[in-house]
Amino acid sequence: MVYDAPMTRGVALLMMALGAGCASGAHGKTELAAVPPPKSTGPLQTAGPRCNGATCSCREIDDYGRPMGDSSRKEGDVAPGMKRFEFRTGRGFDPMTVTIDGKGTLTKDTTKTEPTCGYVELGPGRHAVRLRIEAKDKAQGIHPRLLVFEYGQGQHDWYTTFSFACGGGAGPCIKDDMKDWFDKARAVERGIFDKCGSTRVEGIRWSVEHSPEQTLEDLTLDFVLHVYKFEPRFVHGTPTCKGISGGRGAEEENMQGGAQQE
Repeated sequence: MVYDAPMTRGVALLMMALGAGCASGAHGKTELAAVPPPKSTGPLQTAGPRCNGATCSCREIDDYGRPMGDSSRKEGDVAPGMKRFEFRTGRGFDPMTVTIDGKGTLTKDTTKTEPTCGYVELGPGRHAVRLRIEAKDKAQGIHPRLLVFEYGQGQHDWYTTFSFACGGGAGPCIKDDMKDWFDKARAVERGIFDKCGSTRVEGIRWSVEHSPEQTLEDLTLDFVLHVYKFEPRFVHGTPTCKGISGGRGAEEENMQGGAQQE
């Protein structure tokens, strides 16, 4: 593999991890951040005008995950030194939780098919996230989905930090589907799903507990959000974005250890 520029030790570790083969059986993992899984600390500690206590209303998005209308200008202020994130489940009735270290747990509302959303504010650093889903009907399997968006207050725009989906119209999620998704996820350069944003994804792992056949009856997905200090300088989709787009300040943060293991 040829690299375009010298890398920090942490980025080199990431590249080696992304180049490694998927683990055998129903498990996969990438290695970088040595961050333990999050501990459930009660209901989600939400932030922003879309939430009332632990309950939030999802913002309107189109089929591509882009905001509709002027909704992005109605997010209110973000706490100093923090960044706001949206965690959005898929549709359906399968019990699902998303636990964010230090911020509590988002629980899918299984009384309706629509997605459930949670908005939280995270500071710079690494934050462990765990998705857990079990089939309501084991014979039907699961259709897990999770989207994570970062809000850029300066640009009044949202960035696609992480995107996960398995199964769909063609059928439920099966182990081969998970392996295919994992291969694609680990191929994302430096774990940066949105090159105009300021967050990368590290340490993706997945496992099952009660799925002896190809069709998954349950799934645990772990990953780490590595939030950088700098604010995104460009709106989503800007062609000149090349990953960690915060200019010289972001480059200095990266070289000073932003991408290294802690």
